[in-house]
Amino acid sequence: MLPNEVQNYDFAFTQASIGMALISLDGLLLKANSALCKLLGYTLDDLNTLSPNPPAVHELIHNLIQNGKPLQSKLLDQALLEPSYDHPAGYRLSLGITISVIRDQQDEPLYYFAQFENKSLIRQMENHVQHTKINLHENEDAFQQMLDGLPLAVLITDHGIIQYTNPAGLRLIHADNMDMIIGMSTNNIVDASNHDRISERRKKYYTHNSAGAICYLIRCLNGEQKYVEGYSFSITYNGNRAILGVFKDLSEQMVEDERLMQSERLSTAGQLAAGIAHEIRNPLTAINGFMKLLRSSEHKNEQYFSIIESELKRIEFIVNELLILSKPQTVNINKPLNFSSIIEQVITLMSGQAAMKNIEILPTFPEQSIWILGEPNQLKQVFINLFKNAIEAMDHGGIIHIQICSSDNKARIHVQDEGCGMTEEQIQRLGRPFFTTKESGTGLGFMITQNIIHNHGGVISIVSELEHGTTFTVTIPTIMEPEEAII
Repeated sequence: MLPNEVQNYDFAFTQASIGMALISLDGLLLKANSALCKLLGYTLDDLNTLSPNPPAVHELIHNLIQNGKPLQSKLLDQALLEPSYDHPAGYRLSLGITISVIRDQQDEPLYYFAQFENKSLIRQMENHVQHTKINLHENEDAFQQMLDGLPLAVLITDHGIIQYTNPAGLRLIHADNMDMIIGMSTNNIVDASNHDRISERRKKYYTHNSAGAICYLIRCLNGEQKYVEGYSFSITYNGNRAILGVFKDLSEQMVEDERLMQSERLSTAGQLAAGIAHEIRNPLTAINGFMKLLRSSEHKNEQYFSIIESELKRIEFIVNELLILSKPQTVNINKPLNFSSIIEQVITLMSGQAAMKNIEILPTFPEQSIWILGEPNQLKQVFINLFKNAIEAMDHGGIIHIQICSSDNKARIHVQDEGCGMTEEQIQRLGRPFFTTKESGTGLGFMITQNIIHNHGGVISIVSELEHGTTFTVTIPTIMEPEEAII
Protein backbone atom coordinates (compact mmCIF):
# COMPACT_ATOMS: atom_id res chain seq x y z
CA MET A 1 0.00 0.00 0.00
CA LEU A 2 1.45 3.37 -1.03
CA PRO A 3 1.54 6.29 1.43
CA ASN A 4 -1.44 8.64 1.41
CA GLU A 5 0.62 11.59 0.25
CA VAL A 6 1.70 9.60 -2.80
CA GLN A 7 -1.84 8.47 -3.46
CA ASN A 8 -3.01 12.08 -3.30
CA TYR A 9 -0.66 12.88 -6.20
CA ASP A 10 -1.56 9.79 -8.21
CA PHE A 11 -3.20 11.82 -11.00
CA ALA A 12 -0.16 14.05 -11.42
CA PHE A 13 2.09 10.97 -11.32
CA THR A 14 0.27 9.09 -14.05
CA GLN A 15 -0.32 12.10 -16.31
CA ALA A 16 3.17 13.67 -16.06
CA SER A 17 5.02 14.29 -19.35
CA ILE A 18 8.30 13.04 -17.88
CA GLY A 19 8.95 9.52 -16.72
CA MET A 20 8.32 8.78 -13.03
CA ALA A 21 8.78 5.66 -10.94
CA LEU A 22 8.54 4.43 -7.36
CA ILE A 23 11.27 1.92 -6.55
CA SER A 24 11.71 -0.05 -3.36
CA LEU A 25 14.86 0.36 -1.33
CA ASP A 26 16.03 -3.07 -2.51
CA GLY A 27 15.47 -2.27 -6.20
CA LEU A 28 11.97 -3.50 -7.01
CA LEU A 29 10.00 -1.41 -9.50
CA LEU A 30 6.77 -0.63 -7.61
CA LYS A 31 5.10 1.81 -9.96
CA ALA A 32 5.86 3.55 -13.29
CA ASN A 33 3.86 6.04 -15.30
CA SER A 34 3.13 5.79 -19.03
CA ALA A 35 5.73 8.45 -19.90
CA LEU A 36 8.48 6.26 -18.39
CA CYS A 37 7.19 3.17 -20.23
CA LYS A 38 7.27 5.06 -23.49
CA LEU A 39 10.75 6.41 -22.74
CA LEU A 40 12.18 2.97 -21.89
CA GLY A 41 10.37 1.19 -24.75
CA TYR A 42 8.35 -1.25 -22.67
CA THR A 43 4.68 -1.46 -21.67
CA LEU A 44 3.62 -1.22 -18.04
CA ASP A 45 2.68 -4.92 -18.10
CA ASP A 46 6.18 -5.77 -19.44
CA LEU A 47 7.83 -3.94 -16.59
CA ASN A 48 5.51 -5.50 -14.02
CA THR A 49 5.54 -9.10 -15.32
CA LEU A 50 9.06 -9.52 -16.67
CA SER A 51 11.23 -11.00 -13.96
CA PRO A 52 13.97 -10.21 -13.83
CA ASN A 53 13.61 -6.86 -15.58
CA PRO A 54 15.14 -6.52 -19.06
CA PRO A 55 18.95 -6.19 -18.72
CA ALA A 56 19.05 -2.50 -19.70
CA VAL A 57 16.26 -1.64 -17.23
CA HIS A 58 17.85 -3.81 -14.53
CA GLU A 59 21.19 -2.02 -14.96
CA LEU A 60 19.42 1.34 -14.84
CA ILE A 61 17.65 0.49 -11.54
CA HIS A 62 20.83 -0.97 -10.07
CA ASN A 63 22.73 2.31 -10.76
CA LEU A 64 19.80 4.23 -9.33
CA ILE A 65 19.85 2.25 -6.07
CA GLN A 66 23.63 2.64 -5.70
CA ASN A 67 23.43 6.40 -6.14
CA GLY A 68 20.35 6.67 -3.88
CA LYS A 69 21.85 5.02 -0.77
CA PRO A 70 23.34 8.28 0.62
CA LEU A 71 19.83 9.74 0.52
CA GLN A 72 18.53 7.29 3.08
CA SER A 73 20.79 8.73 5.77
CA LYS A 74 19.89 12.29 4.74
CA LEU A 75 23.43 12.99 3.65
CA LEU A 76 21.89 14.36 0.44
CA ASP A 77 18.43 15.63 -0.40
CA GLN A 78 18.64 14.58 -4.06
CA ALA A 79 20.93 12.61 -6.33
CA LEU A 80 21.44 13.26 -10.01
CA LEU A 81 22.30 10.50 -12.43
CA GLU A 82 23.04 10.81 -16.17
CA PRO A 83 23.38 7.27 -17.53
CA SER A 84 23.13 5.96 -21.07
CA TYR A 85 20.31 3.56 -21.88
CA ASP A 86 20.13 1.02 -24.72
CA HIS A 87 16.59 1.23 -26.06
CA PRO A 88 15.05 -2.04 -27.27
CA ALA A 89 14.52 -0.39 -30.68
CA GLY A 90 18.28 -0.42 -31.14
CA TYR A 91 19.41 3.11 -30.32
CA ARG A 92 21.02 4.64 -27.27
CA LEU A 93 19.44 7.32 -25.11
CA SER A 94 21.06 9.80 -22.75
CA LEU A 95 18.94 10.06 -19.60
CA GLY A 96 18.78 12.48 -16.74
CA ILE A 97 17.49 10.90 -13.51
CA THR A 98 16.64 12.85 -10.35
CA ILE A 99 16.39 10.60 -7.27
CA SER A 100 14.76 11.47 -3.95
CA VAL A 101 13.44 9.44 -0.95
CA ILE A 102 9.85 9.21 0.29
CA ARG A 103 9.64 8.75 4.06
CA ASP A 104 6.92 7.59 6.48
CA GLN A 105 5.55 9.53 9.44
CA GLN A 106 8.50 8.45 11.58
CA ASP A 107 10.80 9.90 8.90
CA GLU A 108 12.03 6.47 7.90
CA PRO A 109 12.81 5.89 4.20
CA LEU A 110 10.12 3.92 2.33
CA TYR A 111 10.75 4.26 -1.42
CA TYR A 112 12.85 5.96 -4.01
CA PHE A 113 11.04 8.48 -6.17
CA ALA A 114 12.80 8.82 -9.56
CA GLN A 115 12.11 11.26 -12.39
CA PHE A 116 13.43 10.36 -15.84
CA GLU A 117 14.13 12.83 -18.66
CA ASN A 118 15.36 12.19 -22.17
CA LYS A 119 18.53 14.30 -22.49
CA SER A 120 19.55 12.85 -25.85
CA LEU A 121 18.81 15.97 -27.89
CA ILE A 122 20.58 18.18 -25.36
CA ARG A 123 23.59 15.82 -25.36
CA GLN A 124 23.64 15.84 -29.17
CA MET A 125 23.58 19.61 -29.17
CA GLU A 126 26.34 19.76 -26.56
CA ASN A 127 28.43 17.30 -28.55
CA HIS A 128 27.78 19.27 -31.73
CA VAL A 129 28.81 22.50 -30.03
CA GLN A 130 31.91 20.85 -28.62
CA HIS A 131 32.75 19.33 -32.01
CA THR A 132 32.20 22.71 -33.65
CA LYS A 133 34.50 24.37 -31.12
CA ILE A 134 37.18 21.77 -31.80
CA ASN A 135 36.78 22.20 -35.56
CA LEU A 136 36.81 25.96 -35.18
CA HIS A 137 39.96 25.79 -33.11
CA GLU A 138 41.54 23.45 -35.65
CA ASN A 139 40.43 25.74 -38.48
CA GLU A 140 41.85 28.76 -36.68
CA ASP A 141 45.13 26.91 -36.22
CA ALA A 142 45.15 25.93 -39.90
CA PHE A 143 44.24 29.49 -40.90
CA GLN A 144 47.03 30.84 -38.71
CA GLN A 145 49.52 28.39 -40.20
CA MET A 146 48.40 29.34 -43.71
CA LEU A 147 48.85 33.06 -43.00
CA ASP A 148 52.24 32.47 -41.38
CA GLY A 149 53.40 30.54 -44.43
CA LEU A 150 52.22 33.01 -47.08
CA PRO A 151 55.02 34.74 -49.00
CA LEU A 152 52.85 37.88 -49.23
CA ALA A 153 52.46 40.28 -46.33
CA VAL A 154 49.23 39.86 -44.35
CA LEU A 155 47.88 42.52 -41.98
CA ILE A 156 44.75 42.19 -39.82
CA THR A 157 43.39 45.46 -38.44
CA ASP A 158 40.44 46.53 -36.30
CA HIS A 159 39.48 50.17 -36.94
CA GLY A 160 42.99 50.86 -38.17
CA ILE A 161 44.76 49.19 -35.23
CA ILE A 162 47.05 46.29 -36.12
CA GLN A 163 45.99 42.98 -34.54
CA TYR A 164 48.23 40.59 -36.44
CA THR A 165 50.83 40.35 -39.18
CA ASN A 166 52.61 37.35 -40.61
CA PRO A 167 56.41 36.91 -40.95
CA ALA A 168 56.28 38.30 -44.50
CA GLY A 169 54.58 41.42 -43.11
CA LEU A 170 57.31 41.83 -40.51
CA ARG A 171 59.94 41.59 -43.25
CA LEU A 172 58.05 44.09 -45.42
CA ILE A 173 58.11 46.85 -42.80
CA HIS A 174 61.43 45.77 -41.24
CA ALA A 175 59.99 44.87 -37.83
CA ASP A 176 61.98 42.47 -35.65
CA ASN A 177 58.98 40.86 -33.97
CA MET A 178 55.20 41.02 -33.63
CA ASP A 179 55.30 43.00 -30.37
CA MET A 180 56.78 45.98 -32.23
CA ILE A 181 53.61 46.55 -34.26
CA ILE A 182 50.67 44.95 -32.42
CA GLY A 183 48.41 47.78 -31.27
CA MET A 184 50.05 50.25 -33.65
CA SER A 185 47.89 52.42 -35.91
CA THR A 186 48.29 51.85 -39.63
CA ASN A 187 48.70 55.63 -39.92
CA ASN A 188 52.16 55.12 -38.44
CA ILE A 189 53.07 52.87 -41.38
CA VAL A 190 51.16 54.38 -44.31
CA ASP A 191 52.94 57.52 -45.51
CA ALA A 192 51.30 60.80 -44.46
CA SER A 193 50.66 61.63 -48.12
CA ASN A 194 48.27 58.66 -48.26
CA HIS A 195 46.37 59.29 -45.00
CA ASP A 196 43.41 60.86 -46.79
CA ARG A 197 43.11 57.78 -48.97
CA ILE A 198 43.19 55.39 -46.03
CA SER A 199 40.57 57.46 -44.15
CA GLU A 200 38.23 57.41 -47.16
CA ARG A 201 38.85 53.69 -47.50
CA ARG A 202 37.92 52.97 -43.87
CA LYS A 203 34.79 55.09 -44.18
CA LYS A 204 33.81 53.23 -47.34
CA TYR A 205 34.37 49.88 -45.66
CA TYR A 206 32.38 50.57 -42.50
CA THR A 207 29.58 52.20 -44.53
CA HIS A 208 29.31 49.79 -47.45
CA ASN A 209 31.23 46.77 -46.08
CA SER A 210 33.53 47.00 -49.08
CA ALA A 211 37.30 47.47 -49.27
CA GLY A 212 38.80 46.02 -52.45
CA ALA A 213 42.16 46.72 -54.09
CA ILE A 214 44.50 49.52 -53.02
CA CYS A 215 48.00 50.87 -53.56
CA TYR A 216 49.83 52.69 -50.74
CA LEU A 217 53.14 54.40 -50.16
CA ILE A 218 54.36 53.09 -46.81
CA ARG A 219 57.18 54.12 -44.51
CA CYS A 220 58.96 51.15 -42.93
CA LEU A 221 60.21 51.14 -39.36
CA ASN A 222 63.76 51.71 -40.64
CA GLY A 223 62.64 54.82 -42.57
CA GLU A 224 62.64 53.16 -46.00
CA GLN A 225 59.73 54.01 -48.30
CA LYS A 226 58.00 51.37 -50.39
CA TYR A 227 55.00 51.14 -52.68
CA VAL A 228 52.70 48.24 -51.83
CA GLU A 229 49.68 46.93 -53.67
CA GLY A 230 47.04 44.78 -52.03
CA TYR A 231 43.47 43.67 -51.51
CA SER A 232 41.41 43.81 -48.31
CA PHE A 233 38.29 42.00 -47.18
CA SER A 234 36.22 41.49 -44.04
CA ILE A 235 36.84 38.61 -41.63
CA THR A 236 36.03 37.66 -38.05
CA TYR A 237 39.18 37.65 -35.96
CA ASN A 238 39.14 36.67 -32.27
CA GLY A 239 35.38 37.05 -32.33
CA ASN A 240 35.45 40.62 -33.69
CA ARG A 241 34.87 42.10 -37.09
CA ALA A 242 38.20 42.99 -38.70
CA ILE A 243 39.87 43.70 -42.04
CA LEU A 244 42.44 41.35 -43.53
CA GLY A 245 44.76 42.88 -46.10
CA VAL A 246 47.17 40.98 -48.34
CA PHE A 247 49.95 43.17 -49.70
CA LYS A 248 52.71 42.83 -52.28
CA ASP A 249 55.89 44.90 -52.28
CA LEU A 250 56.04 46.69 -55.64
CA SER A 251 59.59 48.02 -55.14
CA GLU A 252 61.36 45.29 -57.06
CA GLN A 253 58.65 45.23 -59.71
CA MET A 254 58.97 48.99 -60.22
CA VAL A 255 62.74 48.62 -60.56
CA GLU A 256 62.25 45.86 -63.13
CA ASP A 257 59.64 47.93 -64.98
CA GLU A 258 62.08 50.83 -65.13
CA ARG A 259 64.82 48.51 -66.40
CA LEU A 260 62.46 47.18 -69.04
CA MET A 261 61.44 50.68 -70.09
CA GLN A 262 65.06 51.78 -70.13
CA SER A 263 65.96 48.81 -72.33
CA GLU A 264 63.12 49.65 -74.67
CA ARG A 265 64.16 53.31 -74.75
CA LEU A 266 67.72 52.37 -75.68
CA SER A 267 66.44 49.93 -78.29
CA THR A 268 64.19 52.61 -79.76
CA ALA A 269 67.05 55.11 -79.77
CA GLY A 270 69.23 52.64 -81.64
CA GLN A 271 66.53 51.92 -84.20
CA LEU A 272 66.03 55.67 -84.73
CA ALA A 273 69.73 56.31 -85.25
CA ALA A 274 69.60 56.04 -89.06
CA GLY A 275 66.64 58.39 -89.32
CA ILE A 276 68.19 60.86 -86.89
CA ALA A 277 71.47 60.79 -88.82
CA HIS A 278 69.49 61.65 -91.95
CA GLU A 279 67.73 64.50 -90.11
CA ILE A 280 71.04 65.90 -88.86
CA ARG A 281 72.81 65.51 -92.23
CA ASN A 282 70.31 67.78 -93.99
CA PRO A 283 70.84 70.86 -91.78
CA LEU A 284 74.61 70.17 -91.69
CA THR A 285 74.62 70.26 -95.50
CA ALA A 286 72.75 73.57 -95.42
CA ILE A 287 75.11 75.01 -92.79
CA ASN A 288 78.15 73.91 -94.78
CA GLY A 289 76.78 75.53 -97.93
CA PHE A 290 76.01 78.86 -96.30
CA MET A 291 79.39 78.90 -94.57
CA LYS A 292 81.04 78.63 -98.00
CA LEU A 293 78.85 81.46 -99.27
CA LEU A 294 79.86 83.61 -96.31
CA ARG A 295 83.53 82.99 -96.99
CA SER A 296 83.21 84.02 -100.61
CA SER A 297 81.04 87.04 -99.83
CA GLU A 298 82.51 90.41 -98.99
CA HIS A 299 79.49 91.52 -97.02
CA LYS A 300 77.70 89.83 -94.15
CA ASN A 301 74.27 88.52 -94.99
CA GLU A 302 71.99 88.38 -91.94
CA GLN A 303 69.70 85.94 -93.73
CA TYR A 304 72.55 83.43 -93.97
CA PHE A 305 73.20 83.72 -90.21
CA SER A 306 69.49 83.31 -89.48
CA ILE A 307 69.30 80.13 -91.56
CA ILE A 308 72.47 78.71 -89.97
CA GLU A 309 71.16 79.47 -86.47
CA SER A 310 67.83 77.85 -87.31
CA GLU A 311 69.48 74.69 -88.63
CA LEU A 312 71.79 74.46 -85.61
CA LYS A 313 68.79 74.72 -83.29
CA ARG A 314 67.12 71.93 -85.23
CA ILE A 315 70.19 69.70 -84.77
CA GLU A 316 70.30 70.59 -81.08
CA PHE A 317 66.63 69.73 -80.66
CA ILE A 318 66.96 66.33 -82.36
CA VAL A 319 70.05 65.40 -80.33
CA ASN A 320 68.36 66.48 -77.09
CA GLU A 321 65.30 64.40 -77.89
CA LEU A 322 67.52 61.39 -78.50
CA LEU A 323 69.34 61.94 -75.17
CA ILE A 324 66.08 62.38 -73.26
CA LEU A 325 64.75 59.17 -74.76
CA SER A 326 67.79 57.17 -73.66
CA LYS A 327 68.02 58.47 -70.08
CA PRO A 328 66.08 57.08 -67.07
CA GLN A 329 63.27 59.45 -66.13
CA THR A 330 61.73 60.36 -62.80
CA VAL A 331 58.04 59.58 -63.18
CA ASN A 332 55.66 62.44 -62.46
CA ILE A 333 52.39 62.27 -64.32
CA ASN A 334 51.03 65.47 -62.74
CA LYS A 335 52.67 67.93 -65.12
CA PRO A 336 50.32 70.02 -67.30
CA LEU A 337 51.20 69.40 -70.94
CA ASN A 338 50.13 70.75 -74.31
CA PHE A 339 49.11 67.53 -76.06
CA SER A 340 49.57 68.89 -79.59
CA SER A 341 53.06 70.12 -78.75
CA ILE A 342 54.07 66.61 -77.62
CA ILE A 343 52.88 65.15 -80.92
CA GLU A 344 54.62 67.86 -82.96
CA GLN A 345 57.94 67.07 -81.30
CA VAL A 346 57.53 63.34 -81.94
CA ILE A 347 56.67 63.98 -85.59
CA THR A 348 59.83 66.06 -85.94
CA LEU A 349 61.86 63.23 -84.43
CA MET A 350 60.26 60.54 -86.63
CA SER A 351 60.01 62.35 -89.95
CA GLY A 352 63.54 61.37 -90.95
CA GLN A 353 62.92 57.65 -90.45
CA ALA A 354 59.61 57.98 -92.31
CA ALA A 355 61.24 59.79 -95.26
CA MET A 356 63.80 56.98 -95.65
CA LYS A 357 60.89 54.60 -96.42
CA ASN A 358 59.08 57.10 -98.65
CA ILE A 359 56.41 57.67 -95.99
CA GLU A 360 54.75 61.01 -95.29
CA ILE A 361 53.32 61.90 -91.88
CA LEU A 362 50.23 64.11 -92.22
CA PRO A 363 48.98 65.56 -88.92
CA THR A 364 45.65 67.28 -88.31
CA PHE A 365 45.75 69.49 -85.23
CA PRO A 366 42.80 71.21 -83.53
CA GLU A 367 42.58 75.00 -83.57
CA GLN A 368 42.67 75.21 -79.77
CA SER A 369 45.28 73.70 -77.50
CA ILE A 370 44.46 70.49 -75.66
CA TRP A 371 45.90 70.17 -72.16
CA ILE A 372 46.54 66.98 -70.22
CA LEU A 373 48.40 65.84 -67.10
CA GLY A 374 51.37 63.61 -67.79
CA GLU A 375 55.06 62.89 -67.97
CA PRO A 376 56.30 64.31 -71.29
CA ASN A 377 59.13 61.89 -71.97
CA GLN A 378 57.01 58.82 -71.27
CA LEU A 379 54.29 60.12 -73.56
CA LYS A 380 56.87 60.81 -76.26
CA GLN A 381 58.01 57.23 -75.94
CA VAL A 382 54.41 56.05 -76.41
CA PHE A 383 53.94 57.93 -79.66
CA ILE A 384 57.45 57.14 -80.92
CA ASN A 385 56.51 53.47 -80.50
CA LEU A 386 53.18 53.93 -82.29
CA PHE A 387 54.70 55.96 -85.15
CA LYS A 388 57.58 53.50 -85.48
CA ASN A 389 55.12 50.58 -85.65
CA ALA A 390 53.19 52.39 -88.37
CA ILE A 391 56.36 53.07 -90.37
CA GLU A 392 57.57 49.47 -90.07
CA ALA A 393 54.16 48.17 -91.21
CA MET A 394 54.40 50.11 -94.52
CA ASP A 395 56.95 48.41 -96.77
CA HIS A 396 55.87 50.26 -99.92
CA GLY A 397 55.63 53.83 -98.65
CA GLY A 398 52.41 55.77 -98.15
CA ILE A 399 50.84 58.18 -95.70
CA ILE A 400 50.45 58.03 -91.92
CA HIS A 401 47.46 60.13 -90.88
CA ILE A 402 47.60 61.69 -87.42
CA GLN A 403 44.37 63.21 -86.13
CA ILE A 404 44.05 64.92 -82.73
CA CYS A 405 40.70 65.94 -81.26
CA SER A 406 38.96 66.32 -77.91
CA SER A 407 35.45 65.82 -76.55
CA ASP A 408 33.79 64.87 -73.26
CA ASN A 409 36.93 65.90 -71.31
CA LYS A 410 38.99 63.38 -73.27
CA ALA A 411 41.86 63.94 -75.71
CA ARG A 412 42.08 61.47 -78.59
CA ILE A 413 44.79 60.84 -81.12
CA HIS A 414 44.29 58.48 -84.06
CA VAL A 415 47.42 57.05 -85.70
CA GLN A 416 46.34 55.49 -89.01
CA ASP A 417 48.77 53.69 -91.31
CA GLU A 418 48.40 52.08 -94.74
CA GLY A 419 50.30 48.94 -93.82
CA CYS A 420 49.61 45.23 -93.93
CA GLY A 421 47.05 45.23 -91.08
CA MET A 422 46.45 42.54 -88.46
CA THR A 423 44.02 39.72 -87.78
CA GLU A 424 41.66 39.79 -84.79
CA GLU A 425 43.74 37.08 -83.13
CA GLN A 426 46.92 39.16 -83.50
CA ILE A 427 45.15 42.21 -82.01
CA GLN A 428 44.02 40.16 -79.00
CA ARG A 429 47.58 38.97 -78.36
CA LEU A 430 49.17 42.43 -78.60
CA GLY A 431 50.62 43.55 -75.29
CA ARG A 432 51.70 40.09 -74.21
CA PRO A 433 55.44 39.89 -73.58
CA PHE A 434 57.40 38.49 -76.52
CA PHE A 435 54.45 38.40 -78.91
CA THR A 436 55.25 40.45 -81.98
CA THR A 437 54.29 40.67 -85.65
CA LYS A 438 57.84 41.75 -86.56
CA GLU A 439 60.71 39.44 -87.46
CA SER A 440 63.11 41.05 -84.98
CA GLY A 441 60.66 42.40 -82.39
CA THR A 442 60.29 41.45 -78.72
CA GLY A 443 56.68 42.50 -78.11
CA LEU A 444 57.78 44.60 -75.13
CA GLY A 445 57.29 47.97 -76.82
CA PHE A 446 53.50 47.77 -76.99
CA MET A 447 53.31 46.31 -73.48
CA ILE A 448 55.22 49.34 -72.17
CA THR A 449 53.02 51.64 -74.26
CA GLN A 450 49.88 50.16 -72.70
CA ASN A 451 51.36 50.49 -69.21
CA ILE A 452 52.28 54.15 -69.69
CA ILE A 453 48.83 55.02 -71.08
CA HIS A 454 47.16 53.16 -68.21
CA ASN A 455 49.27 55.07 -65.66
CA HIS A 456 48.05 58.30 -67.28
CA GLY A 457 44.44 57.25 -66.78
CA GLY A 458 43.98 56.53 -70.46
CA VAL A 459 43.16 53.66 -72.79
CA ILE A 460 44.41 52.49 -76.17
CA SER A 461 42.26 50.77 -78.77
CA ILE A 462 43.05 49.13 -82.11
CA VAL A 463 41.10 48.75 -85.35
CA SER A 464 42.76 46.85 -88.18
CA GLU A 465 41.99 45.23 -91.50
CA LEU A 466 44.34 42.96 -93.38
CA GLU A 467 46.01 44.66 -96.36
CA HIS A 468 44.25 47.95 -95.54
CA GLY A 469 46.12 49.18 -92.47
CA THR A 470 45.72 49.73 -88.74
CA THR A 471 44.45 52.60 -86.59
CA PHE A 472 45.65 53.03 -83.00
CA THR A 473 43.53 55.36 -80.88
CA VAL A 474 44.87 56.73 -77.59
CA THR A 475 42.41 58.41 -75.21
CA ILE A 476 43.65 60.48 -72.24
CA PRO A 477 41.72 62.72 -69.78
CA THR A 478 42.05 66.48 -70.43
CA ILE A 479 42.36 69.41 -68.00
CA MET A 480 41.66 73.14 -68.14
CA GLU A 481 44.45 75.24 -69.62
CA PRO A 482 46.88 75.99 -66.74
CA GLU A 483 48.61 79.28 -66.01
CA GLU A 484 51.99 77.55 -66.31
CA ALA A 485 52.87 74.41 -68.21
CA ILE A 486 55.88 72.19 -68.89
CA ILE A 487 55.26 72.05 -72.65
